[in-house]
Amino acid sequence: MRWNSIRTKLITFMLIATIVPTVATMIISYSYTTDSLKKRAIQENHQLIFQGKTNLANFLENINRASLMVYTDFEFFRQLSRGYDDYTFESYSYITLQNIAASMRDIWQVYLYRNEVKRATLVIQNVPRRLHDEEPNGSALEYTRGGDGIGMQPTHLSQTYGFATSPYYFPSVQVFSLHRKIYRVPSKEEIGLLSIDVKLDALAAIIDQLYQRDKEHIYLLNDDGNVFYSDDRRLIGQRLHERWYTSSHFQSNGNGHFEKDDAIFIHERIDTPIANWTLVKQIPKSYLLREANRAAVINMMLIALSLVVIIAATIIVSLRITKPISQLVRYINQVQTGNLRVDIQPVSNDEIGVVSKRFRNMMDMINNLILREYQLEIANKTNQLKALQAQINPHFMNNALQSIGTQALQLNAPHIYKLVTALAKMMRYSMYTDQSTATLHEEIEHVKAYLQLQAQRFENTFDAAYENEAATLNVLVPKMTLQPLVENYFKHGLDRGLTSGKLIVRSRFIDEPDGLIEITVEDNGRGMPLQHRIKLNEKLRELYPEQPGVSTTHVLSRNDYVTGEASSGIGLVNVLTRLKLFSGGNANMHVEAVEPQGTRIVIQMKVERDNNEGIDR
Repeated sequence: MRWNSIRTKLITFMLIATIVPTVATMIISYSYTTDSLKKRAIQENHQLIFQGKTNLANFLENINRASLMVYTDFEFFRQLSRGYDDYTFESYSYITLQNIAASMRDIWQVYLYRNEVKRATLVIQNVPRRLHDEEPNGSALEYTRGGDGIGMQPTHLSQTYGFATSPYYFPSVQVFSLHRKIYRVPSKEEIGLLSIDVKLDALAAIIDQLYQRDKEHIYLLNDDGNVFYSDDRRLIGQRLHERWYTSSHFQSNGNGHFEKDDAIFIHERIDTPIANWTLVKQIPKSYLLREANRAAVINMMLIALSLVVIIAATIIVSLRITKPISQLVRYINQVQTGNLRVDIQPVSNDEIGVVSKRFRNMMDMINNLILREYQLEIANKTNQLKALQAQINPHFMNNALQSIGTQALQLNAPHIYKLVTALAKMMRYSMYTDQSTATLHEEIEHVKAYLQLQAQRFENTFDAAYENEAATLNVLVPKMTLQPLVENYFKHGLDRGLTSGKLIVRSRFIDEPDGLIEITVEDNGRGMPLQHRIKLNEKLRELYPEQPGVSTTHVLSRNDYVTGEASSGIGLVNVLTRLKLFSGGNANMHVEAVEPQGTRIVIQMKVERDNNEGIDR
């Protein structure tokens, strides 16, 4: 559309007047809605994470209380601090460790090491075991090196603490461990080590209630960035390496929230005597703002619907004013490109409608003059052909050929008889001037007679094959359609120095209900030069109709009707012209190259079947 047209100006004005206020309203509404959703989500999740923090702190307190049983059980601590080493104390040790394990249902195993006697005791699922002359467990020593002698080992697979495989099978499970040094209070003298392994399921039971699975993410971290628990199982027990995580930020800002990487992070710090954890919840903005995005999509759909209605109304109004002029301009442009068969239909009764009617009458007169001239020329050529054919008495020629054939048989020359018979068939076929059409079967028989003569001439240097669907043999085509196509092989493609020539005639329906047939003549000769083939195909395309069912003789130049070889009297352009006149413009032809060498001529056209022929298949 041009800017100086009325239609363009009207549509542009209506769009600006509608889109600008609507889009501004949608942006302001979306911004306000997203801010409200974020504030409400942050407030609600702070409360939820705080509740989770409280539950985790109580959980850690229970673990701490269980570990302090080595002090609160007076008799056990007394015997431990005095270094008793007899059967009675061993039994009492088992009972104490079993009590620690039973104090919380999620404790997997309890490990006790006594420094003075170098003895280790392990109670796993109420099964006690002990080792003599054993060094303390390395993990327990590593995590109790701090000044307070207490350490929390991040999530890992449960270990045997140096014990051999038990006859009782206990598979490894995910646990996190509390390691505590045992002192001879009130002094700081170390007399043992206590380790408690707690199953990860205990954390899962608390934390899984704090987030939406597959939509949000949650992390339980210590100050070193080790992941004790996460919705992503691959991260559990590993050090966290995410862009949003910095240990110093979470240590200095224990509770709060921040936005990063298109997500909102809410965190709470858990400070207890045995562990310092941070609980972090990650809420993707895409999930948080899903309602706002859905509302924005609905608004955009409403805007689109409004635009469709406005554009439709604007176009309808503008078309009633500008359509007659625009349509007349299109007609003129089509005529300028060479399409003289434009169907001009006036759409109004005003002055523009009168101009359209006058223009249509003028084009009809021009087309009639062109059509009359070419039809007259075709009629003259037909009369000339009939006059030439009439100069030879068909009966005389047939009788003469029969006599020659009879003489050949009498002289025991059957090969000459076959050649004379083939020539007689060709002459009878071409001299029946009262019929302009024939079945494809008759055309193929005519070509067979022609090829029989050519085989004698070229000393059988080629073979002919026929691949025709039975349903195609009774269709009607113009006479002398196939012979000019076959002649091209002998004029341009046959190599007399070779004896492996091949000529194939094919026919098939490519759309049988619509009567669309394809006829192909293919050879393996020298082939056609590329430039020659391109020019020939361009010449054939010039004959294609621009509208189905419309005759195209008006676009043919006078030279097209005389194109072809003098020996045949008909060229490929003439064949296509006759096919178009015969099929009402529903025919086309093109030339292809065959690999490794050769030429293929393809005809596609709509045909009618001659059901009265009764051809024996």
